[in-house]
Amino acid sequence: MKKIFTLLVLLGILYSGYAQQRAPVNRELYNKSVVRKHLSPYDEVAPGQNQNFLSPGVNKDGKLLGDETEIIETVYDLQTNTNLANRFWVWEDGTMAAVCTRGVESPAGFAFPDRGTGYNFFDGSAWGPKPSARIEAVKTGWPSIAPWGENGEIIVSHNFPSYLLFSYRETKGTGTWETMNYNGPGGGVQPSWARMVTSGENNNYLSMVYNTYNAYQGQTAAMLYSRYNKDTQTWDFQDVILDGTGIDYYLEINADDYVMASKGDIVVILCSSAWFDLFMLKSPDNGETWEKTIIWNHPYPFFDFNSTLMSDTLYTVDNSATCAIDDNGMVHVVWGIGRAARLAAAPPEPGYYNYWPYTDGVGYWNESMGQIPENDNVHHTMMPEYLESIGMLAGWTQDVNNSGFIFDYEGTGDPQFPTYRSLGISTMPSIAINGGMIALAYASTTETFVTADGTMNYKHIWTRFSYDLGETWGDFCDLNADNLFHVYDECIYPVVAPDPAPDGAFQLIYQADNAPDLYLDEELQLEPTLNRIIHNSMNFTVGLEDQSASISDHPLLHLYPNPAGKTVHLTVDLTQPANVVCEIFSMTGQKIIGHHAGQMNKGINAFDLDISSLSSGIYFCTITDGIEKVTKKLIVK
Repeated sequence: MKKIFTLLVLLGILYSGYAQQRAPVNRELYNKSVVRKHLSPYDEVAPGQNQNFLSPGVNKDGKLLGDETEIIETVYDLQTNTNLANRFWVWEDGTMAAVCTRGVESPAGFAFPDRGTGYNFFDGSAWGPKPSARIEAVKTGWPSIAPWGENGEIIVSHNFPSYLLFSYRETKGTGTWETMNYNGPGGGVQPSWARMVTSGENNNYLSMVYNTYNAYQGQTAAMLYSRYNKDTQTWDFQDVILDGTGIDYYLEINADDYVMASKGDIVVILCSSAWFDLFMLKSPDNGETWEKTIIWNHPYPFFDFNSTLMSDTLYTVDNSATCAIDDNGMVHVVWGIGRAARLAAAPPEPGYYNYWPYTDGVGYWNESMGQIPENDNVHHTMMPEYLESIGMLAGWTQDVNNSGFIFDYEGTGDPQFPTYRSLGISTMPSIAINGGMIALAYASTTETFVTADGTMNYKHIWTRFSYDLGETWGDFCDLNADNLFHVYDECIYPVVAPDPAPDGAFQLIYQADNAPDLYLDEELQLEPTLNRIIHNSMNFTVGLEDQSASISDHPLLHLYPNPAGKTVHLTVDLTQPANVVCEIFSMTGQKIIGHHAGQMNKGINAFDLDISSLSSGIYFCTITDGIEKVTKKLIVK
């Protein structure tokens, strides 16, 4: 029988650890598939009739436990179609700002005439009052926020179907918002679902990608890039299809199939979907030039929901992914794992596909790993078990009741959790990097936390940390389990950001309400509910050094970039001072390069190695500290 949550169960797990080993999903559930119609994202524009939905007020305000604050409330609950935007920023002085798509007036047709950017600012000591209106004068949605200039901020959102709207001011947290419209290339293009970052000295370069919504240059939907220069107040690039993203490569790149990150002069665009390659575009010069890297090669190029048929079920990105850049300029990527198909043996109707909702896992990759090596069965390259075997699995749902299985109770036959626009149990991952530490947060369906009617499990926000830039990962933590006020909360859409304090702290926002699934998924005919955007201050400085030491008792080695050209940057994390030697070996074991790196201190050390003498191919890089030896694969392009 399904286990209804009780206080005794909660108290029993508050202080217990979670298993590092994955528990399997019940085999019958694991093989259960669901048919779903593929619907292109759209945005309602009809005015509708106001139902006069009255907010009941934030009746949980003031009762949150721990370092949590409710900062925005909204009935409009769809924050993304797939990948999350940059909705949260923390400045070096400790101030921060958060945005979401906010709407309270809920008319028929889900048009929300009051919809726009909900914004709140933390001044270093307290958040402002929860906003009672959008910041724009017109209806907008899907905001992204970034720093702007020396001390300002900028937000982009879309006024569908007309234009993109920039709201900006020179001093963050205060003053009147100025606005600027962006109309796109014309010719029927309706610029929508923008993502934006700023880069360069004083954040004076603005890089943006957006979706055309309509067919453009042969694609059913295209991703266009533009860059604005604050110094010259001009658009250097406008409405560009970047190399490797057009019709020669993909049938479409649709709404929210992309996220962005920046650090210094580096700008990254990550593109992900269940239906095309997982790839990134990286610019070292604020968007001037770009290089494409395919992380996972989708076995069905130009996938078409009307005609493409598969020979096997496909483990794939579950439609959610994100990335971050470390201090060495290396990009780190995480994604939810799903399983889907249009099988040739029993094809669904055109426009429909099958997915397997009990597929679970969060994948992890960084640039030193090279393209994910294909499994013998290419359909299984993204299979959680395979990714785990090659060190690319960072998260999964936990066996909270220690039964040995996930979802081991008798069910109705329907999935015991919503899949949203993504397709996995553990989904919507977010990462941030603070020095050598990575914080991972994701929404994961959680055992024992069940709706009052016993039909649905709630999602909670789970975190996991790596103290060595992704080499190893620490314990799992359910951020909501030790808060009695989250017993009946569905917690989704986490966005994590590094805290400027040099102590491993991170900041997080997420969305919570008391009903699994989305009101905006109108086919479910849910009642409108108040959603709360919650800020959580995650300070895990206590015992940080001990945790880091317990994870590894040998030196750690990172190679970047990998594949490399004429030079490779090595980062060595030593457990004690040592005289370090670096050697490069061929595939046959022949030593090609020997380099005495010299005496190094305990902790992180870095140096560059000239490999211009190496031909293209695969090599092995070994460092020795006199006691321990560590080897990593090096690819030379």
